[in-house]
Amino acid sequence: MFIPLDEAIKIYARVCQVRYGENASAKVKATARQLEKNGDLEGHRVWNQVARELDKVLAKDNDHLN
Repeated sequence: MFIPLDEAIKIYARVCQVRYGENASAKVKATARQLEKNGDLEGHRVWNQVARELDKVLAKDNDHLN
């Protein structure tokens, strides 16, 4: 089964939300920074996309709570 990158990013953002809870955004952004530091620019780019998607998911969830 092939999952396009944009769908994989959405799925992984949700997984990170469930796994790390309130710390999810910080964990994902730290991973992106570490990848950049190690010279993995593609990994850095993708993890930043995960962070942006995660921020959207968290904002949407917060809207539902209010």
